[in-house]
This record gives sequence, C-alpha cells and structure tokens, in this order.
Amino acid sequence: MIRYVEELAEKIGPRGSTTRAERNASKYLAETLQAMADEVQIQSFRSVPTFSWAYGMYYFFMVLAALLIPFLPVAAAVLALVNTLAYLLECHTFEVYTKILPKDRSQNVIARKSNPSEEGEMLSRVVLVAHYDTSRSGLSFHPKLVAGFRKSFILLNVCMAVILILALGAGIMALFGLEMLPVYNYLALPFALYVLFSVLLLIHREIWGVHTPGGNDNASGVAVMLDSFEHLGRDLPEGAEVWAVATGCEEAGTVGMLRFLEEYGEAIKDDYIINMDNLGIGHVKYITAEGMFYPMPADRDLILAAAACVRENPELDIGPHVYKALTTDATPALARGYKVISIMAFDDNGILPNWHWPTDKAEFVNPENLATASTLVQSIARQIWGR
Repeated sequence: MIRYVEELAEKIGPRGSTTRAERNASKYLAETLQAMADEVQIQSFRSVPTFSWAYGMYYFFMVLAALLIPFLPVAAAVLALVNTLAYLLECHTFEVYTKILPKDRSQNVIARKSNPSEEGEMLSRVVLVAHYDTSRSGLSFHPKLVAGFRKSFILLNVCMAVILILALGAGIMALFGLEMLPVYNYLALPFALYVLFSVLLLIHREIWGVHTPGGNDNASGVAVMLDSFEHLGRDLPEGAEVWAVATGCEEAGTVGMLRFLEEYGEAIKDDYIINMDNLGIGHVKYITAEGMFYPMPADRDLILAAAACVRENPELDIGPHVYKALTTDATPALARGYKVISIMAFDDNGILPNWHWPTDKAEFVNPENLATASTLVQSIARQIWGR
C-alpha cells in the first residue's frame, strides 16, 4: 500500500482542489482501478478551490452586523440572522455562499466490482470512499497551535452567537421605539474583533499557505481504499457489489462527495458507506459520531461490525472515537441520512498528525497503520454481506 502513498504524495505531489495535480492524481487512480474493477468512471463537476472565501464571507458579514448596530440596528439584526442561518447550513454541508463563488474543474473516480447471483438477488452494496486532494496550510494548523483548533472554533462561534443576540436585541428595540443605552452600541465590538481575526487568518492562508503533499491526508486513506477494494473484489459473495469512490475537492468543502450523492445518492440510499481519512499515523479508530457542532452518530450496523472486528483481532490497535474537528466525506452523508462510518487515525492526544501542514509527507506514513485499517474495512464489509 505504501507505493500508492508514495505515488500520490511524492511523484504527483501536492494535489490542491481543482488543480492540475489533482487531475493528474485522478488519472493515476483511474488507471490503477481499471485492473481491479468491472467498470471505472470519471464523474466531472465544478467546485470552488477552497473553503476559505465562503467562510471568510460568513465571518466578515458578522463583523459588519456588529458595526451596523449603532447606525442601522434593524439591518444589523436581519444581516446577522440571515448570515447565521446560512452559516449553519454550510457547516452541515448544505451549500449557500459556496454556490455563488467562482468554480473550476474537478472530478471523482468511481469504480465498481460485482458478483451477480444466478437468482438476481442483491446483497447490500458497500461503498468505499476516500478523498485524494490535499489542503492548503494555514496558521490554525501550525503544529504548535493545532491542539487548540477545536477550542478556537468554539470560541469563534460563541463570538458569532453573541453578535447575533446583540444585533437581534438592537433590532427589536428599534422596531418598538425603545432607547438603547449608549454602551449597548459597543458591546459587540470585542467579539467582532475576534471574528475579524478569523477573517485575517483565512486571507493569510490563501495568500501564504501552500498545498501540502498529503501523505497522511489523504494518500493514506486512498491507499487503504484501493487495497480493501482489491481484496474484497477478489472474493465477493454472490449478489455482492463493492464500489471505490475517490473524491476530489473534499478539502474545498466535501464538494466531491456532495456531487457524488447528488448523482448516485438514490441508488445507494439503502447501502453502506465506509469513509477512510488520515490513516497513516497513530491509532486507528472507527468513528462512532462526527460533526462540527454536534456529533451525528454513525450507522449502528457499521459500528457493531467495527466493534466485532476489534474483538476478533485484539492484537490490532483499534478503538472507537468521536470526531468533532472539521467535516469529512462522511459528514454530508450523515447529514442526509445515509448509512456511513469513518475510519481514521489519531496520535496519543487525539490529534491528526501533520494535519494540513507541509510536514504531511509520505515518509511519515506507517505501513502497519495501513494494514490495520484495511483489515478493519474488509472485516466490516464482509460482516455486512454476511448478515
């Protein structure tokens, strides 16, 4: 499996969303899957190249709402409320501002392998998913700061919530002709300063950040997906079908997964999705719940299958985990009611090693991690088919 990681992270290199390198990676994956699959397809779509500008707009409009409170309180209230609702939708992978931003080409690579039964009966389809694009680095992901990423995100959202409450209060008082205390006009400013700082961080990320090699995030996940697909495809039960879906533009806001679900969602609504992300370093975990604001539970059957694999293989370093940092390709599927689970790996502190940083190189990926994760994925799939 390590050869897949080296090919993606070293030979092809940084694979930023919508870039030429991302397209080169898709061609490599399509060629690799051709030897394993009955059918390989490229699903083309258009995507924003980054999440920075959309979220920068959300944060900027909250700052603007805070500044409008003394002058146009009703407008401040409307702006803060509409912006917050749009922000919550975007954080749950329902596109709002992303829809109006400039877009470029990207693609998913979709491979299928099936073993039709003579009676035409169909077992549950298993869809293996891993994104192959890489993120741009940013100060929030600096190795000395990344441990506080979750706390910073919570503080940011608290600040936005305070601005919303103060703007709504000012708007209501203005509508009813009530006088605001002079100090009320300035209460939102300290919170707006913190939100403005987040805007500046995103601007800094886009100007000075670099696309990472993506050895762990997510050449490791792609390697596990390819290995699992190959082994499962060699010995499919009658009536079983397995898909491998390499998504583009996950780092731009799970766009590849969104486009996949739009086109194929109805066909796989009753099937099972296993998402593989950041699997090259640390302790392999099956994610029992994930989400940026509140953890959405993974599918119960998939969790039970993962737990059964752990019981049957006590020598493997596998355990449960709740992931609450950023979205993964499982997030849009969870938010839309699909049966999905993520497989990831974390260090001793529960952090993704070399996350979104230039040190995310192939040389740091542990082949034993990949083997452990592939064993887990294959076990889950076979248990689903064997039910």
